[in-house]
Amino acid sequence: MKMFDLKDKIILVVGGRGYLGRDFCQALRSQNASVISADLPTQSQAASKSEFNNEFSDIDQVDVDVTDENSISKMVDLILEKYGHIDTLIYSVTAKPHDFYAPFTECSLEGWQSVIHTELDGLFLVAQEVGRAMEKKEQGNIILISSIYGVVGNDQRLYEGSNLAELYADEEEKKEKSQIYSHSVYPVVKGGVISLTRYLAAYWGGKNIRVNCISPGGVYHEGENETFVKKYSAKVPLGRKAEVREISGAVVYLASDESSYVTGQNIIVDGGWTAW
Repeated sequence: MKMFDLKDKIILVVGGRGYLGRDFCQALRSQNASVISADLPTQSQAASKSEFNNEFSDIDQVDVDVTDENSISKMVDLILEKYGHIDTLIYSVTAKPHDFYAPFTECSLEGWQSVIHTELDGLFLVAQEVGRAMEKKEQGNIILISSIYGVVGNDQRLYEGSNLAELYADEEEKKEKSQIYSHSVYPVVKGGVISLTRYLAAYWGGKNIRVNCISPGGVYHEGENETFVKKYSAKVPLGRKAEVREISGAVVYLASDESSYVTGQNIIVDGGWTAW
């Protein structure tokens, strides 16, 4: 069998409509996996029309709200009814509060809690539901997506002069912020994902369920201004931001049998950012 071939693998990507998740789905499908992309209904509907090109039109799409236990249970039941099992779960869910770019002392508790609820509580619930199915088969593979900011502190100097608020903030925040900041909740949830990776790897090892994590560095988004890209790239030994496909390559590796003796690991894909 060809290395990294995913034929006969049933892979669920939660957050499959996102910037990274969409590319994960396509990379996995290109290696012959059967891929199910799960996301909020509004995102799924939009994706079905435009996000996946014809080459990947056979990627299944299901709706899920990761903050709703019933929605998660329904998603898993639908997949098990059609496919019989889930080989790999990939959890790539992100959330941003309305005040994501505010200074720490101005961030709301509501915003803080909303991100933790979506990213960590959602992961907890999805891992439980999918894990039960994997336990019955005594085999499985879970890949969680974190960030280098779950490993090292945020460098707030990078954001001075950037246009990230213009790209991603709501209209109210765009008007208010000339200087933006990276929210304190972001490294908290990403660090939590890494810690849960280690916990679940140890917990499920005896059931032949592997659990690993990928922590990407900054991935280039179209529209980012030169000021931000230059500042970020100057901190990276390779001198640039990542391309999405470079994160997807790590996902394909961890989803394949070539990583069958790898568990409990946080694979950092950051161009050397954390090597300084």
